[in-house]
Amino acid sequence: MCNLITETILFFFLLRFSHISLIPYFNFIVKDFCLLLAAREEESGHFTTMTQGTATSDKIKVVYCEDGLLHNPPFEVTSGKIKPYVESPERLKSIKKYIDENPSMFQLISPISDYTLKPILDIHRPDYIAFLESIYQEWVNAGLPKDACIGDTFAQLSFASKLSEEVLLKNANQHPTGKMGYYLGDMSVSFMNETWRAAYASVQIVLTAAHELLRSIENSEANDKQSKMVYALCRPPGHHSSDHLAAGYCFINNAAVAAAFLQNYSSKDMELLQRPYDPVLATTTNLENMMLDEKPIDEKKKILILDIDYHHGNGTQEIFYDDSTVFYISIHGYPDYPHFTGSVDEKGRGRGLGYNINIPLDPEHTTDEVYLKHLYHVLNTEKTVVNFKADIVIVSLGLDTWFEDPIAGMKGLREKHTYYTIGQYIKQSEATFGKPVLFVQEGGYTYDKLGELVGQVLQGFACSSDEKLRLDA
Repeated sequence: MCNLITETILFFFLLRFSHISLIPYFNFIVKDFCLLLAAREEESGHFTTMTQGTATSDKIKVVYCEDGLLHNPPFEVTSGKIKPYVESPERLKSIKKYIDENPSMFQLISPISDYTLKPILDIHRPDYIAFLESIYQEWVNAGLPKDACIGDTFAQLSFASKLSEEVLLKNANQHPTGKMGYYLGDMSVSFMNETWRAAYASVQIVLTAAHELLRSIENSEANDKQSKMVYALCRPPGHHSSDHLAAGYCFINNAAVAAAFLQNYSSKDMELLQRPYDPVLATTTNLENMMLDEKPIDEKKKILILDIDYHHGNGTQEIFYDDSTVFYISIHGYPDYPHFTGSVDEKGRGRGLGYNINIPLDPEHTTDEVYLKHLYHVLNTEKTVVNFKADIVIVSLGLDTWFEDPIAGMKGLREKHTYYTIGQYIKQSEATFGKPVLFVQEGGYTYDKLGELVGQVLQGFACSSDEKLRLDA
């Protein structure tokens, strides 16, 4: 407690006599207040958050299903190396362990619900979803290795640039290796017997979380100003997957499916679709009849997707590139995977022109301060983002920006508290202030620290005051 008082006195002294930015000092003090109050509430099982100087007993809602552990390929081939599969179930175990060890902070929602394939088909092509479901068995039936269902010949434009899409797909469908080359983008994507089940569970986790968020919005009282949040603890991740391509460990684009789900379905629609989770019933027969007619643009909720994964979310960008109702922002390491996207030149197309912002950062020289400066700017002073006036925010929550990440990492992101500040900015910034937020798990491969990094972001959001950041700070 003495340390807290000392920090508070120091903060106000600096506020009075210094011209430097005081946001980091303020964050530390708010965090200490939150942790102190949370500790006092430990015995009652309630998580205390700071909201305009008052405490509430709301816990952070976490949606989870163990079927996310089922996808477990033995190896991958990336960067010229054969190595153990990096997007391992250990990622999920690390985060779940942190959740379980902090019951006063988190409310686990399990079992999940099942919303069928319909919301998935609002984003992904039926032939692609059929491929995801059947390819492993087709591969094995063709006499190919059970533990090495990986593509090695890919349908690049220069391979068959003069052929129509129909002819190209017809040729690819003649053999499982052809299908793999058509529907996969790289060799990080590997299939096992339970891969489809894990991918299906992952998206149902996110849909359950989206429904829970919408319910909390509708059930809140008119004078309830507390920001709503739900965290979808899902795996495999999704932001590299486009409408008919799996890449970068991703099969179904969870964040994109959630965005369309929140736009196209009312809470009542979701309830009509909802059923007990059962992946056995996730059949891809008659897929064409399951596709939903889109709502007119003026009836859709505006969705802001903030992608903070180290890698550019090429799939999410591709899906919404022509869409003016979904604003996509990515802050990522560049140049790096996926190599062909992520530059500042990519601003959207047609109706979507101006609704796509990429913030490429040099991973060798990006520090905690530099990263936060860019995040602060895009959420507070970028007029197109602020004027978009989003109804709901979806955060593609990648934690592979941490400097120790084995396949990514900003070399100067070394302070765990930076992730707490990220959560605070998401809650208190001009473009996101007062908006309901769905956090969707993406990447992050430092297994021993992943749970703590997730916790920092979520607590940064939950513990921060329900007041806007000072733009002159």
